[in-house]
This record gives sequence, structure tokens and C-alpha cells, in this order.
Amino acid sequence: MQEAGTRYRWKITGQSPDAQHLAETLSRSLGIPPLTAKILAQRTVADDQHTDPDAAEESARHFLNPKLSYLHDPALMPGASRAAERLVRAVKDDQPIVIYGDYDVDGVTASAILWHTLTLAGAEVHTYIPHRLDEGYGLNPEAIASFAEAYSSKPLVISVDCGITAVESALVAKEHGIDLIITDHHHFDPDELPDAHTLVHPSLPTTNRQPPDTYPCPDLCGAGVAFKVAWQFARALCGSDRLPDDYRRLMVELLPLVALGTVADVVPLKGENRVLTAFGLGRIKQTPFVGLGALIDASKLRDEKIDAYHVGFVLGPRLNACGRMGHAKDALELLTTAKGPRATELARFLTDENDRRRVTERKITEQARKIVTEQGYDAPDRRAIVVGGEGWHPGVVGIVASRLVDTFGRPAVVLGFNDGVAQGSARSVDGVSIHDALSACGEHLQRFGGHAMAAGLTLSIDDVGVLRESLIAKVNTMLDESELVRQTRIDAEVAFHECTLDTFDSLSRLAPFGRGNRTPRLLLRGAVLDRPSQRMGASGQHLSLSIAHRGQTIRAVAFGMGEHASVLPGGVAVDLVFEPKVNAWKGVRRPELHIHDFKTLSAVTA
Repeated sequence: MQEAGTRYRWKITGQSPDAQHLAETLSRSLGIPPLTAKILAQRTVADDQHTDPDAAEESARHFLNPKLSYLHDPALMPGASRAAERLVRAVKDDQPIVIYGDYDVDGVTASAILWHTLTLAGAEVHTYIPHRLDEGYGLNPEAIASFAEAYSSKPLVISVDCGITAVESALVAKEHGIDLIITDHHHFDPDELPDAHTLVHPSLPTTNRQPPDTYPCPDLCGAGVAFKVAWQFARALCGSDRLPDDYRRLMVELLPLVALGTVADVVPLKGENRVLTAFGLGRIKQTPFVGLGALIDASKLRDEKIDAYHVGFVLGPRLNACGRMGHAKDALELLTTAKGPRATELARFLTDENDRRRVTERKITEQARKIVTEQGYDAPDRRAIVVGGEGWHPGVVGIVASRLVDTFGRPAVVLGFNDGVAQGSARSVDGVSIHDALSACGEHLQRFGGHAMAAGLTLSIDDVGVLRESLIAKVNTMLDESELVRQTRIDAEVAFHECTLDTFDSLSRLAPFGRGNRTPRLLLRGAVLDRPSQRMGASGQHLSLSIAHRGQTIRAVAFGMGEHASVLPGGVAVDLVFEPKVNAWKGVRRPELHIHDFKTLSAVTA
């Protein structure tokens, strides 16, 4: 038997007796196909290992039918009520409020969420986003100090998506008589928290119990945290848990911004994140925010059903691009004050910046991959990658790190060298917290911050070599050699007759898909091609296949696999790992297989 084209080690997810029983119950009670019920049950049982069967069934029902009523009370968010009360006082006292945001999609959308909320309240609102290259990530002490003289009176400063480790900046704020509210979601050391007026963070303890109570959804992104603060602020301002119509309407209108930040920041799409994202994506094309609408039009998505894919690969990169290549204030303007021709101009500018970003990213990725292979950094005993180059653009090194993780199956740090300083980003694989790994190497770093899957860092160029060896030593204890072979998890094995429009439509109810709720991957064995595969795309980089069974055919597409056309002639039998999709073309909807991996078996003779 010949095997060709296999890129991954295949692992079929087993179904426990609890999951099997739950799947049977869900299929009957909810009227969903057995395949959908099976995958839903597997994910529910995996997430709720210690719940009883009734609780698991309720959890599955909530997953399949998200409702805004499932959102947690914002007063449960540690620090949210105190922050809301201080913001209300600032509004009533006509005190300027400065929103200090991060320069990525999460930070920009979080800033916009608070801006819209405070503006509706009639506040004097200002925004500040640091320049990625000139200032770097986080609360800048110099910027904080400058606020003391920049306004008619000392402002109230509230951070979004940053600040939980900004001990120095909090001291500077206090020295200048500035009240600082920090809202964040990144990792922190509980023994080194900044001395700010208020800290808002889902993972801060809410009681003195051991272990302490924490917020029910610790995985909110910065935009999610900002939304909870905005909601609690509106309640405090209006003096009621039931908001007036204008604030109720605004909270719903803000959901697309929360969805953008949630998907772009790659937090788990489970629990509250799933509800926020599902409803946010559902109304994103009806947004009253002119700039967001202009971005949708510039991205040619007006006629699409916008899902998490479009956020992650179309809208998100455009919003990120100006922060990577220039200044994120343009993206924030688009989501706040931009109207009419200015909104259209900014949306087109972000699209152009994204095109420029892609060219720069491809060039650096090629250089980085060459360094890895030539220097032997992909050896089995070197399970972390640290590479850098002179002049590598700091705005794209995070994307390059993600590309290296995809290629080599291990955590990667990519650095740009400039004037003796190495600044860059890290990305990781499931099961290896890059934040924890960098913490173990902290003595070699000037600064760093982030979470389990991504981090930013700065160090001296002279320390890059020692960081590489230190990080490798640490990650080698966290990642086994066997795990370097990339593994793809398969949710279920299916038969040809299950690949129907009804089944694929049912599976789409498990969306939005992303981290923690990936798109289902299915295995179809012994599929026969009824004609030779056909290359497609501008340079033939993709493949189109036709699978036949008992007189029925279904189309399959293999993106980026054009080079394998020669091993996929007509009549060949293949095992396919695929993601189920529905292709809608000119009003006709058909099931389609998007191939993730394949194995050729043998030619079938008539």
C-alpha cells in the first residue's frame, strides 16, 4: 500500500460510555443527526468531566442554543463594580477620561467598546494607543506621566487589554495624582500586582477562600472584559440592573466588537465566549458603526455570512495591519469616530496596509525557515525555536512565529534586531504555556508578557543565544519528542451516505469554531476518485477532486496541495480527513469536503 500526502499523525477521538449515552439522548431529544450529537457529546463530556448526566445534557443544550441570558452578571467580574463607580464619578464631575488600549485587534475593539459607552454617557473621552515600534506593548510610564499636563484637569485613566503587570506605570500614575483603572486578561504574578486605583481581571480572586472563588469565565479576552465593565458602568450610571432602551441597544450593538476581539485573540470559544461571539457575528453586518460597515464592504464580505474564519483571516488582519505596519490609532478611529468618506478611506487604507504586511511577512518567513533548517533548530532534541534577523519588522514577527509553529510543530520565538535590542513575539502549541516557559527564562529578558499561546518579549541581542538554550532546556521538559510529529484529531469516521447537506448544515450549528471548539474533522475511508484531480488557483496550488459512490458524487477541495496531483489520478482510492463545508454558488447549496490530509491506497479497477 502506497501512502502519499500524509502530513499529520491521525488520532481518532474515542467516545466514552458517558459521551455515547449523551449522544443518543441528544439525538432523540433535540432531533439532530447522530453525527452532530456524537461530536457535541464528546466536547461536552470533555469540558464537563465532573458533572452528572443531567448537567452534561443541559450544558450540551446551552452549547447548541446559545442565549444572551447565559451571560454572567458583570458584577461578578472582580473589580468591575468599583471601576464602574469611579467612571460614573468621573462622568458626573466632568473629569476627562483616557482610554489606554493595546495596538492589536483585541485592544482596539476593547478601546472602542468603552469609547462608545462613555460617549453615550456624555463623558469627555480621549484615547491613547502606544506605537508598536516606538513604545512597545503595555502601559508606558512616560505616556502616563504626560497625561497629568495634557488635559484641563488630571484625567482618570483606564487601560484595556494591558496593564496587569505594569507596576512601574501604576507608581508613576500615583506620583502624578492620576487614578488608574487597569482592565486586562493576561497572565500575572499575584505577588507583583500594580498598585492602581482598581484592577479588573477575570482571574483575580473574588473571595479570601482557599482556593479563592474566581469569575465563571476566566478566558475572556480584553474586549470581553471591557464589555463587562461597560455593562456594569451603564447599570451604575442608570441606577438599575434593567437598562434604559438606549443603553440596552448599545450593549447589543457592541457585541460584534466583542466577537472581533474574541476570535482575533484566539481565546477558547466556549462558555461565555461562545455566546458573545455567536451573537456578535450574527449581527455584525447590521452594525450601526459606520467604520465597521465600511471595513466589511472593503473586504468584500457584504454578501457573505460572516463567521469566525472571516474574522480570523479577513477582518482581523486588516484591523491589525496598521498597528503592525504603522499606528493602530487609525483602526481605532475607524471603529469610533469615522463617518462617510473618512470611513471608506480608512477601510481602504487598512486593506492596503494588510497587503503590504503580507509581502513583508512572506519574505521574513522564508528567511526564518531557512535559518531553522540550516542551523538544525528543528532537531528532535531542540523543541523550541528562537530565531531573529536584523531589520525584521516587529509588526509581523508574531505571524512569522505562528508559521514556524505550523511548519515545525514546536513553540517559536521570532525577533527583530535593531540598535542592539531584540524585540519580538512567541507562539506555542497546545500543552505548552509559552508564558510559563519564558517565565523560567526571565533572567535573560528585559520584559515580556502574554498568555499560554502567545507572548511578546524584549531582550538584548547579546542574550539571544543564551535565551535559545535556556528556552530549549525548559520546553524539552514540557514537550515530548513524540509530540513533535504534528497530530490531527479526528472527531468521527463517517460513511459516504452521511456526507449530506442536512448533516453538514446540522454540524454548522456547533459554530462559531476556533480555539477550544475547532471545526469538526471527519474521516472518510476508501473514497474513490471518479476522475483525475484537477489543479486550480492562479498557480495551480490547490486541488479539486470528485468522489464517487454508487452513482453519487461529491466535490472535495484540497487547499495548498496542488503538488500532489500526480498521486491522485482517476480510480484511485483514498482515505480523507476533511472538514465539512456547505458551498453556496448562485443560490445552489451543496455539501463539500475541505481536505485536511489524505492517504492514497490503491487504484480501483473496473
